[in-house]
Amino acid sequence: MRALVFVGVWLLATGPAQAGTLPVGETLHYQARWLGFVVGEGSLSVQELTMAEGRSAYHLVAIARSNAFLSHFYPLRDEVHSYVDAERLVTLRYEKKQREGRYRSDEVVTFDYAQGLATYQSLLNGSVKTIPVGRGGVLDPLASLYVLRWRPLPPGESLTLAVYSDEKVYQMEVKVLRRFSLELLRRGVFDCIEVEPLATFKGLLVKRGRARIELTDDARRLPLEVKLGTPWGAITGVITRESLRAALGATPVAP
Repeated sequence: MRALVFVGVWLLATGPAQAGTLPVGETLHYQARWLGFVVGEGSLSVQELTMAEGRSAYHLVAIARSNAFLSHFYPLRDEVHSYVDAERLVTLRYEKKQREGRYRSDEVVTFDYAQGLATYQSLLNGSVKTIPVGRGGVLDPLASLYVLRWRPLPPGESLTLAVYSDEKVYQMEVKVLRRFSLELLRRGVFDCIEVEPLATFKGLLVKRGRARIELTDDARRLPLEVKLGTPWGAITGVITRESLRAALGATPVAP
């Protein structure tokens, strides 16, 4: 079951976005449910502003873990680190470590936009590959979700997206479906924007499938809920109440 929480990592931008300030220190926690059962948890965070590949960079981290129930059938331990150029908001370095059932992956990818190339290294077998990515700048799956929060999302329109995944650069469409009110149990009612990525590649924790992501319709663009259709049934990831309180600060949340 290559699906748990972070369907939002499918969302990629079409090259460099306008520079902004990513929310350093923000950590969002999620609970995943499958067929009504809690099957795991995950988190998304902007850990720090640091240096990567000689540039000032935001350090993003995504972690996903199956719980004891799911681990009996399909143990999952995934961790991703992304380093995003603080000025151009493009990926400089991408590290992915996956443990999903019998599948194993441990890789590092660095990006050289002056040469238009990415260098892929497997830490499991030592293989090294050079991949053309162009000079305009690309994003990895994790970085894309944060950059998306800076993009205009007018309902009824679509974004054509460039994404680096699995040693290739893909074009992908993201549809902006609608504005609506979302009620989350014991969390409140929120004005949201719903988006649907149409993926043609395998992303972190997900294979090809249909996903819908609900973002708050405000300056924060918090990803509140993810709905994923899979061959094994629907997966839903919802932001935890405590994490939502912290992200909203003094904004009231339903008791």
